[in-house]
Amino acid sequence: MNYDSYKREWVEAFTPWKREPKEDPDNSPGFSSDYESFNPKRQRFYLHAQNKHLDIYTKMAALKASTSVVSLESYSGKEEIFQCSGTIIESVDTSSIILTTASLLRCSKVRNSIADDIKVIVHLFDGRAFDGHIEAYDFHYNVAAIRIQSDSPLPIASLAHLNDSIMIRPSQLRVTEEKSFQLRPHSNSFDLIPGDSVIALGRFNKKPYDIMAAPGEFSIDRCDYDYFECKELFMATCRITRCGIGGPLINHYGEIIGICFHDVSSIAFLPINIASIWWEHYKKYRQPRRPWLGMEVTNLYAADLEILERIISKFPEVMEGIIVEEVILGGSAEFAGLKHNDVIIQFGGRKVRSFLELFHDMWKHVGESVELVVIRASADVPLHLTMVVDEATSDKLYSWPLWEV
Repeated sequence: MNYDSYKREWVEAFTPWKREPKEDPDNSPGFSSDYESFNPKRQRFYLHAQNKHLDIYTKMAALKASTSVVSLESYSGKEEIFQCSGTIIESVDTSSIILTTASLLRCSKVRNSIADDIKVIVHLFDGRAFDGHIEAYDFHYNVAAIRIQSDSPLPIASLAHLNDSIMIRPSQLRVTEEKSFQLRPHSNSFDLIPGDSVIALGRFNKKPYDIMAAPGEFSIDRCDYDYFECKELFMATCRITRCGIGGPLINHYGEIIGICFHDVSSIAFLPINIASIWWEHYKKYRQPRRPWLGMEVTNLYAADLEILERIISKFPEVMEGIIVEEVILGGSAEFAGLKHNDVIIQFGGRKVRSFLELFHDMWKHVGESVELVVIRASADVPLHLTMVVDEATSDKLYSWPLWEV
């Protein structure tokens, strides 16, 4: 048994929030749980033990966002395609936009194409149902925007763009005070640090369309890229079921910080920064944009200790940056001369502190040649390289398979 499994079992056994449920007289004993156990498409989050006993802080954060969380299902003719969750991010008069997963629309037979004769149904928190109209989708990032028309404006989520930069400053090591929980109004940015509490939300796709919550922690671990190819994904220890795919990941203030995808023992999530950039670009230009990284990178603080020691000892003024973990053969990063364990500290004349900053700058320079400043443990001075920011073509689109459970 690994440490995470042991921790989950310990928390389940000793949590002060545990409470014995009462039997529901309206349901036959065992019917719902037995049905869900044998139907992976119809499973609530609480089938995972860590989601059964939510503390008051998780409940408060979930309730702040819950009315903007919806359930969606799609059909090709009479054949069901997919069920998932989504978030209302815009609502003007009677028109609202829902951000969700593009798997809702994906044809099961032809990769990266939309299903024929598709129909989308959206269920709100109060049980009302609406026909969904496809506004935009992108199979590369696995995101879609669905529009619905209602009688009045609907509740929208508060979005918080992530700041994923952490300085490595051992000379100023000090004890920090523990952050207290509090709800706050919408903010523009949220500092995300490994170990921070996060909550995955979803809405069940059958009556009464319950809200579901799965607490966990942000992690610097990475998903299995043989499974999810998308290198823009972050990870968290939340455990959801398939109907939670496309739903929001929130922070402890109830703000949406990402879109959830189902991994086998945790979740991968697309930071809301990337989804927001994609949506705003589409609204303005009515076409997608997909910068091709050509490398696998992470924030400098996530590098192994021995690598950090070699870099910091030679370049003590460098406290933030992007470390290259893998260079893709034949990509623009390889042609630029980037190597394993290089640290990118400037991109296009701007200091780069974190991965999300790098992505934002690459988005603005697709198709252009950009100068990079890189430090390398084997070099005595920073290196100046030139890299072309490629755009992902149809043959480079990411793969997004689905676990069966």
